[in-house]
Amino acid sequence: MTQLTIPARFCGPADSANGGYLAGRLARLAPGPHGTVVTLHARPPLERALDVDVEQTDEDTAAALYDGERLIASARSADPFDALVPPVGFEVAELASAGYPGFTSHPFPGCFVCGHEREKGDGLRLFPGRLDDGTGRTACPWVPDESATDASGHVPPEIVWAALDCPGGWTADMEREARVLGRIAGRVRDVPKPGEHCVIMGRSLGSDGRKTYVATTIYGPDGAILGQALATWLTLRD
Repeated sequence: MTQLTIPARFCGPADSANGGYLAGRLARLAPGPHGTVVTLHARPPLERALDVDVEQTDEDTAAALYDGERLIASARSADPFDALVPPVGFEVAELASAGYPGFTSHPFPGCFVCGHEREKGDGLRLFPGRLDDGTGRTACPWVPDESATDASGHVPPEIVWAALDCPGGWTADMEREARVLGRIAGRVRDVPKPGEHCVIMGRSLGSDGRKTYVATTIYGPDGAILGQALATWLTLRD
């Protein structure tokens, strides 16, 4: 059994980890040919050493994250899935981002991914705006800077996982009902280079009670798909 600690910088809500970032960390331990599916069973604490139990079989690799005896998250190889959201151009994404609803009302303004209170170079500052075309899509530009790189100056896969998270969640009315990530099936095909002009797309796939279903796709400057995900978000109860 190994251990994993999420630094406070990578928060979603102020007191817990960003779900996409955590999923990316677990995906390193449970990779699959078609990606990894990660389920969050409880809010992941920050700045605490958590135990990770990894099980390897001939068919699959699975990982379970524990805080003491409490199961926090579990990961396994994903089944093949198609979650591509049709892209818009970088300039269109910039215009959409200017209307980001989180600027006026945000349940987690300090979120590492989409929090507008994070300083440039600290948080990713991804601000997905909703497209007014009836498709249920969001779009935002992403130009990876020092907030997205590791000590070697490269963008690690878990940052791509983080970028796949919130742009999907904001297809729902997060400004009126707070939601958190419940499950995400993601696949990182490639990572962007710092300074590249990328576009992140989200799309609503419907809802069922507390559950909201979304898809996200990240496109590189040449239109290549860098990452894709299907996710379930959960409305927080009062």
